Amino acid sequence: MIKDISIMVQPQDEKNESEIKKQIVYQLKKDNISFKDNELTYIFQKKSIDARHGQIKLYLKYKVFIGEKPGSAKNVPEWKNVSGDKKIIIIGAGPAGLFAALRFLKKSIKPIIIERGEQTSDRKKSIAKISTEDNVDPNSNYCFGEGGAGTFSDGKLYTRSNKRGNIDSILNIFAHFGADEKILTDA
Repeated sequence: MIKDISIMVQPQDEKNESEIKKQIVYQLKKDNISFKDNELTYIFQKKSIDARHGQIKLYLKYKVFIGEKPGSAKNVPEWKNVSGDKKIIIIGAGPAGLFAALRFLKKSIKPIIIERGEQTSDRKKSIAKISTEDNVDPNSNYCFGEGGAGTFSDGKLYTRSNKRGNIDSILNIFAHFGADEKILTDA
């Protein structure tokens, strides 16, 4: 049996394995789930912080395996060899273009991305000129260039839609390409 369990701990107990196990066992018993101690394996999934009311609490989410072994913890994307004849041209290296390219790689189709703007490192200079020189480069600005409009966002681009898709899959792709792995666990 596999079960997701959330527990609340004080910050000083975040790494206290005996306290964490005690709370996981308590939750399982509360749900009338019986098990032997050697049948229990749990893997940390997510952490969120609640600092309301002046007292900091951590909510930790674990995937608990009872009587079975966990699978691979890492969800590494699988892309196929694209040296074949099939090719597709994608216009724009924003999020939609980059993720479209990844989808085509999964189908063994070689994506060729054409981007009007500059790479992120050069694009920073073009964007700085907007503020310092009132000079807008029509080909490299907030709207055009590697990463799209969100590259220079303050992080407030989000959806309130209930149709959120597989966020864990996207976060795994980010981590695979070098993002801090804390994005997989920290809320």
